[in-house]
Amino acid sequence: MPYDSKAYLSTPSSTSTEALGVVGEIREYIDATYGKQFYRLVKNTSGSDIAANLAVVYASGSSVNCALSGDEAAAATVAGITQNIIPATHYAWVCCGGACKATSGAAIAANALVTTDGTAGLVDDNTTTGIEHCIIGVAPSAFSGATTGTLRLRGLM
Repeated sequence: MPYDSKAYLSTPSSTSTEALGVVGEIREYIDATYGKQFYRLVKNTSGSDIAANLAVVYASGSSVNCALSGDEAAAATVAGITQNIIPATHYAWVCCGGACKATSGAAIAANALVTTDGTAGLVDDNTTTGIEHCIIGVAPSAFSGATTGTLRLRGLM
């Protein structure tokens, strides 16, 4: 008999001062709007709450501690996109695969390649020439300005 080894996430909005899983754990979630998503466990060590729909990166030398992303962060350092507020010093889940909601720093064209922006946690369709290693996804439809929209993530797992 086959064994289903997948770990499913029932509540991606859960936060706790204690770990909600093991370091590096990725769980699947089926969202009513975005379909299949993948979530990664992180811990907010930035010293303040992190708002929803922002890109977070790993703290240097860590596989769980994170803070808001900076200017065009390398994709390999991006843990995911917050889908809920992460209180300071709390563990939480961030989307690292599939489609999700993200906040942009400016308008983004449909089907544009997306990187993190110069403003902490925001995404943008910056010119990717020379920074291809920073692409975290694609915007399947346009963002009308500095707003939230759908981002299809790639390469963060």
